[in-house]
Amino acid sequence: MRDKLIRRFKDEAVAVYAIEKESSQPDFKRYVVSTRDTRDLMNHPEIINCDFTNLMRNGITNALKGINVLDRLSCINSKSVNVCHILRGGLNFQVRDALRKAYGYKWHSSSYISSQRILRKGRFEISEDQYRKFIIPNNATLYTADIVASGVSLNHGFEYIDSYLESQGFELENMIFITIGCIEAERVLQKWHDIFKKKHPGFKNSVLIYLEGRFGLAVKGTPLRNYLYDTDLLKNYRLGALLSPEYEHSQFEKMIIGLEACSIYDGGKKGFEPVNHIKDVLEFWEKQLATAGAENLSLWDEYNSRFLLDMYFADIGKQKKGSPGLLQEKKSSYWQGLRVSEYSRLYEKFEWLWSDQRVEAARIPGSFAQVCEKKIKYLRSLIESEA
Repeated sequence: MRDKLIRRFKDEAVAVYAIEKESSQPDFKRYVVSTRDTRDLMNHPEIINCDFTNLMRNGITNALKGINVLDRLSCINSKSVNVCHILRGGLNFQVRDALRKAYGYKWHSSSYISSQRILRKGRFEISEDQYRKFIIPNNATLYTADIVASGVSLNHGFEYIDSYLESQGFELENMIFITIGCIEAERVLQKWHDIFKKKHPGFKNSVLIYLEGRFGLAVKGTPLRNYLYDTDLLKNYRLGALLSPEYEHSQFEKMIIGLEACSIYDGGKKGFEPVNHIKDVLEFWEKQLATAGAENLSLWDEYNSRFLLDMYFADIGKQKKGSPGLLQEKKSSYWQGLRVSEYSRLYEKFEWLWSDQRVEAARIPGSFAQVCEKKIKYLRSLIESEA
């Protein structure tokens, strides 16, 4: 049985889905949470620096409020709460501020660990991990957040946390991890959940919160033309993505959203090296333009390799459109708890972006190059602007 998103809570600010299957553990809780702010910062890689972190803080504040309806995390004494920042990407999540805004916490503390991964002989390893400042209290509830691709940095962070707790003789009660990431996040968290359950008799729960979806991870051999393996977070469900309905709906706001290399790119650069981040995005689109020219690539083929549309068709090969009812039927093994009207709105949004005329134009060989050229022109204008 595959993992399924089951809606547990929704209001105007946040939607909360539990990731569940028959073998789910009651003390290892997995959620996908969707907010307007996190959708925006992920759909538009040009959102950078303070605008990026402000949206992240607002989104996580609403995410924590939504989770609180289910798990009552706000009832935990804030003096026992520690926010562990994995430097530097973890700083983007603004968890310390979000806890204050969401739960009114006043006494929660912060710890820091540096963890920079590097590629060496085809494998990611940790470097630049010398800085550590830990003040985790006894019987702590630990909050951590980071972008997770390979999971190397996260595992390294928990290794140090484990050694710190052991050296101090401290107990751990709860572990909450917030991420934009892939299934490697829960594989690492599951490993440490099991370790902490054995080492700490009072350990209660692990809570994993994915923002907008559990994304697929590009690996060697992934059927995409340009990608970074063990780095790019992908939206194609055939490549492992499990997206929230709200996030999927947002993909149809603009054509370019579904074509980006990664759901988030490099969060550290996006927050703290904005010019270098835009240059990275530009480099990807320049590679795409070269590929589009060399292969006479159609927009339709590239779009479907990154954000597959087959569920919106009765027969995508014959271009036979589907219906809201058919979409609901196909999505039933991925989503549970949505109203019929929501499938209708989602299908209407798809049709708005992908009209018959647009599909026909997108299928023309070579049509992808024009999209690349337009995106490159825009990105270069951002780098060359004075402001």
